[in-house]
Amino acid sequence: MGQHGLSVGIVTIYDCDNYGAELQAYALPRVLGAMGHAARLIDYPFYKSPRFRRTPLSAPAVPLSPLNRAKELAAAARTALGRRLLRETVRRRDAAFAAFREAIPRTRLFATFDALAADPPRCDVYLTGSDQVWNPRMGATLRPYFLDFLPESARRLAYAASFGVGALTPPVEAQYRRWLARYEAVGCREASGVALMGRLCPSVPTAQVLDPTLLLDAAGWGAAARAPDLPGPYLLVYELVGAPGLWPLARRWARALGVGVVRLCGTPLDAPKRGARDVRDAGPAAFLGLFANASAVVTTSFHGTAFSLIFGKPFYSVIPRGMANAGRQRSLLGAVGLEDRLIPEEKAAALRPGEGPDWARAGARLEAARAESLAFLARAFGGGFRHAP
Repeated sequence: MGQHGLSVGIVTIYDCDNYGAELQAYALPRVLGAMGHAARLIDYPFYKSPRFRRTPLSAPAVPLSPLNRAKELAAAARTALGRRLLRETVRRRDAAFAAFREAIPRTRLFATFDALAADPPRCDVYLTGSDQVWNPRMGATLRPYFLDFLPESARRLAYAASFGVGALTPPVEAQYRRWLARYEAVGCREASGVALMGRLCPSVPTAQVLDPTLLLDAAGWGAAARAPDLPGPYLLVYELVGAPGLWPLARRWARALGVGVVRLCGTPLDAPKRGARDVRDAGPAAFLGLFANASAVVTTSFHGTAFSLIFGKPFYSVIPRGMANAGRQRSLLGAVGLEDRLIPEEKAAALRPGEGPDWARAGARLEAARAESLAFLARAFGGGFRHAP
């Protein structure tokens, strides 16, 4: 294809039973398609996907610590237990996720890194996509997410990539420098990522950009949403990371609004909460519908925060006790001037919800940030960073 209509192969985290991952994977090809490019995901499933196959080449480039190995094993055991105990709920949820992925343009399946390295799809440009694609704690090789299966001559870009950490150990830094030096330009989702890129590869043009989900507006997402089948208005709780302190706030706010409480469960095995109606089998389309139709939202999730903004819902984004990576929410809400909607869990219980967000100011800032992010993509795909200092 010509300069203004490139074929694009995207490597990102998806197919992992996570709403945010699936939704960002859905958004980016559509945004690039609207810009005139033929974009598709390179179908390399996340290592937690049942479609992924381990080989010696899939071993983590950065060995997991004993603590993180234990966390991985515990999470896998919890998932297996949930699948046994809630077989029918899990089946419906899996089917909803699979149906949503059908709308995402993809290459053929590469179930192993070996297969990807042996015969990568041919594209004009290769793009590392969003989410924590460069997190050193990943339980499988990071090489696909650094596009380390391509010849040196391949064009490499990154959009809304996240490290998931603010610092790296010296050996990891050395490896990351070698991988990142091949990129023409890097868009990071968080300010901390831009700072880390500045230390690792100051010669690679880098900018902070919006998560791909924020490049589509409410109308764009509304077309993909499925309206919830619920008896009345509700306050939505999306507690991806547990934060017991948010529940007094959610219940008090719901009473003040005269609505019920609906909880979108991060996993089907989440323990029930008093006074909340649980939704355990929602796919990404139902996720969108729950946010689009909520009266208000309380969440601990970055993407929960993002979709509250997109759909213009009164919300609070709660930082759970001990959470070290709230930079995603902080960067986003700082960009739109809504820092007051981000609250630590220890303050949530006593919070009395007041006025809603200043949507006029936030909307204007979001539109400006969206325009800057789209300009970054246009310049990157037009080759405008190739000769940048």
